Amino acid sequence: MNKKRLLILLTAAVMAMGAFAGCSDKENDDTDSGDTAKAAQADADMTASQTAAKLFSDIEYVDSLGEISPEMIEKLYGISSDKYSDAKVYVGGASTAEEIACFDAADETAAQDIKAACEARIASQIEAVKDYNPDELDKLNDPVLVTKGNSVYMCLSNDNDKAKQIIG
Repeated sequence: MNKKRLLILLTAAVMAMGAFAGCSDKENDDTDSGDTAKAAQADADMTASQTAAKLFSDIEYVDSLGEISPEMIEKLYGISSDKYSDAKVYVGGASTAEEIACFDAADETAAQDIKAACEARIASQIEAVKDYNPDELDKLNDPVLVTKGNSVYMCLSNDNDKAKQIIG
């Protein structure tokens, strides 16, 4: 009789552990959903530099892109460092028009100026590549150029969908 009782108790214990494990998995599922929401919010709260770094790492580029200094940003874009609180710009070599430029502008007026500078940069690149590398015109004629609040994001790549997803 003791063996039978022990077997019943062991079976009950195993069933109870299974029930607790099921509850625990449900709690983890809820936490995972919360983590996903937190990750989406974290992406929405990224700085210009963080967004540029994600565009750089998560999109495949034909060319090797290199980060440029604030002095080069001013030279290439005509955007002085007093117009933004954070920025990161990556440019490719002379063979492609691939480029990433992300800015957190100092204010709304600066954001408008930065967007206009990005549009001018795109127009300049169109003129530069139209005769010697017309294949790059696809990127330039359909650029990702997004303004969100006081932030301006530009990405010239072969993967506009991915760039838009990263920018949000």
